[in-house]
Amino acid sequence: MEKVKQTLVAAVLALTLSGLFIAHLVLPDEELSSSERRKLEQLPELTWEDVFSGDYFADLEIYLLDQFPLREQFRTLKAQFQYKVLGMRDNNDIYLAGGHLMKLEYPFKASQAKLAIDKFNAILASHPQIGDAYYALIPDKNYFLAEQNGFPAMDYAALVQQAQEINAQYIDIFPLLSADDYYFTDSHWRQECIVPVAQALAEAMGAQVDGMEAYRTEVEGGFYGVYADQSALPLNWEILTVLRSDVTDAAVVYSVEQNKTIPVYNWQDFLGMDPYDVYLSGAEAVLTMENPLAQNDRELVVFRDSFGSSMAPLLLSGYSKVTLVDIRYIASSLLDDYVSFDGADVLFLYSTAIFNAGATLK
Repeated sequence: MEKVKQTLVAAVLALTLSGLFIAHLVLPDEELSSSERRKLEQLPELTWEDVFSGDYFADLEIYLLDQFPLREQFRTLKAQFQYKVLGMRDNNDIYLAGGHLMKLEYPFKASQAKLAIDKFNAILASHPQIGDAYYALIPDKNYFLAEQNGFPAMDYAALVQQAQEINAQYIDIFPLLSADDYYFTDSHWRQECIVPVAQALAEAMGAQVDGMEAYRTEVEGGFYGVYADQSALPLNWEILTVLRSDVTDAAVVYSVEQNKTIPVYNWQDFLGMDPYDVYLSGAEAVLTMENPLAQNDRELVVFRDSFGSSMAPLLLSGYSKVTLVDIRYIASSLLDDYVSFDGADVLFLYSTAIFNAGATLK
């Protein structure tokens, strides 16, 4: 009887492996993983040089893992097993708390923060023509969720304290935010929740921007954030909202990188690798936003990360021109070729996660 059981187990295993192998041969290779938001490895070219160096077999291993049949289903099964069977509290450093998914971000890295501070101060020192300078830190969701739910968290007080070395005026927006101002499955804040933050930023800089009454909403369902993808858990989709107004409709947005004008909101990007790219087409080195309806000639330069894409449209009503700069994608030494600082105010607006990874800034 025991021999029969062993034979059956071996037969099932052999059939399973054979089936997976046949499926791998028959099914076409995928180019992209929408859930992981990355390109998948393709079959490497077979050359003697790569064979002898070992590079071919290393690339082949990655290819086989990326193109494994039913890969997404196995990712979900693994995540469910870790959470529900093994009792693990996170998967790929993604944890679930208060209905929110979040990626662990700790500890506070003072050396990384110093790199960011030095970069900001160097920009300010090399541009004396700047008007007034300000900075604000955007707390990531760990600020609201991690320590309160028994997860390790960075020392945010130390981060804010060290940031005071920036030669600019601090605008504290921490008290204006809560975890529910962010998407449940994503790292970013909800644009419809941050109008009061935009007003506070503008007021601190001596400007005035529109309130919620000036906006009308457009929504799209089926939004899954980056953490839903990384967690591999089966989750409900969310609604992504954009705020339109006369100002955003009239705005002229120019992408230096693409050398063309782009819309403030582009719903076609909702279908891309990152649906949050609806806001100003996502990652862009330099964007200029002009407001033909402006009642003044004030200009603002915002050094920002991805959070700034949804914030900038809300600041535009207070300025004739807002320039967005992402120095993760353009070297600071090249700024004068694309950005005018003459008389403009400057705002450094960064999430605490980016501030804690200052080496990513060029």
